[in-house]
Amino acid sequence: MQMKGMLGPGVTGTDRTPDLMAEAGLIYHTDWVHDDQPVPIKVEKGRLISVPYTWEINDGPLFARHYDGAYFAEIAKLQFDRLYEEGERTGMVYCLAVHPFRIGHPHMIGHLRDILRHITSRQDVWLTTADDIADYYMEHHYDDAVRSATATTRR
Repeated sequence: MQMKGMLGPGVTGTDRTPDLMAEAGLIYHTDWVHDDQPVPIKVEKGRLISVPYTWEINDGPLFARHYDGAYFAEIAKLQFDRLYEEGERTGMVYCLAVHPFRIGHPHMIGHLRDILRHITSRQDVWLTTADDIADYYMEHHYDDAVRSATATTRR
């Protein structure tokens, strides 16, 4: 199976990383923590997008700063609710960044279950992967987004 994209180790990409990724045939990266929708990235050759990744709803940095599982569940559900509401008009990507060595502990897993129950209680939620988001965006939105960005920068 061909790798389609990645989150760089420690989110440590350079200015050249997007060009190298596109040159290697990848279609997305998640290193830019910037928005709740994918966006095209200008590269020398090929096509590349940024798929949303979150630092705010991420058990790694939160638990490392000694926030507890209840707080994580609370803010994760609040974030989801806001994006779900906004997504009714434009579609949004809700990234829940979790790591087995953090949320997977027996005393923490109930919080993850709570978050997932909250998310799946809503209609029209697509539980998916960054690969699938990138494929969908490339097929349905990439060309229009590039045309729109190009028209805006030429004005």
